[in-house]
Amino acid sequence: MPGRRKTIFHLLFITLLAVVVIFIYLYRGKIGKVFIPFIMASVISYILHPLVIKLEEKNIKRPTGIILIYLVFGGTLAVFTVFVVPQLIDNTRELINILPGITLEFRDNFNGVVKVISSSKWPEDIKSAIFREINNGMQLAENMILNALKNSLTGMMKAVNTLFDLVLAMIIAYYILKDAEYFKSLSLSLVPRKWRNWLITTFREVNSVVSRFIQGQLLTALIIGAIETIALFIVGVKYPLILGMIGGIANIIPYFGPFLGAIPAVAVALIESPVKALWTIIAFIIVQQLDNGFISPKIIEGRLGLHPVTTILAVLIGGEFFGILGMLISVPIAAIIKVIAKRTIEEIV
Repeated sequence: MPGRRKTIFHLLFITLLAVVVIFIYLYRGKIGKVFIPFIMASVISYILHPLVIKLEEKNIKRPTGIILIYLVFGGTLAVFTVFVVPQLIDNTRELINILPGITLEFRDNFNGVVKVISSSKWPEDIKSAIFREINNGMQLAENMILNALKNSLTGMMKAVNTLFDLVLAMIIAYYILKDAEYFKSLSLSLVPRKWRNWLITTFREVNSVVSRFIQGQLLTALIIGAIETIALFIVGVKYPLILGMIGGIANIIPYFGPFLGAIPAVAVALIESPVKALWTIIAFIIVQQLDNGFISPKIIEGRLGLHPVTTILAVLIGGEFFGILGMLISVPIAAIIKVIAKRTIEEIV
């Protein structure tokens, strides 16, 4: 009889699980919209939890500490929204408007190459192929820059439109942070006792890796973005704020990020003169050397423990399947997989 009950239970569980999966798949769009505030709340609470703990260690009650953090965060967000966001939107619109000039400047710079090729004794079919590839490359570059700028502008508009989700997420995050121990106990109660120690140990290790990575990368991006903004201002490149921010955010992507972040700034500088573009390249190289030699080693210190080949592979896979977002989150996900695999093997062996 107990065996029969167990079989019935497993069948019911599998059936219910299948129904839930099918329901989520059929209504994934609406479900996704509903869960967006909860996902945002989870991220907010995860990032703010260490700060709440530190304030609690200073004898500040948890609800009071959360409210203090919210006040600081809200004040910073208000200043950013009032003074920075309008300038970013205006700069992005101006960049879209001058895009034809960027393309024209690139074409002018290729004129010398075209003349050399035209006057050469190469076969005509080879010349035609070279010219065709140059034109295709120019068109591709123009489309990539235009799409990137349009997407950034659209993203800013969407960020304003999701203000309600952010407010709701912060309310949810408040209760998650306030009752963190309750949610922890509830989660553990859903796990069989024999797996709890493994889960706790694994989660602590994952949390340590991810939290250090996130905090280190955000701080590094902020510092690099500020330095690049100042460098572009000194060089005299237009729109230093938005271009510096793009460089700082792109710097989060390992290996490829600094190169991707420099492209918009160099393209804008090239409109004015090749010399200014050269100085912009030099400025980005100096900042990158400063980052590699001093900033990143001090802040991040290679704590993810991933081999460079693994990191590059993770970034390529993430970028292929999920674009820029995939490139940003691929490295910590790879580190999480490594931790879980390591802990699982240790448990089995």
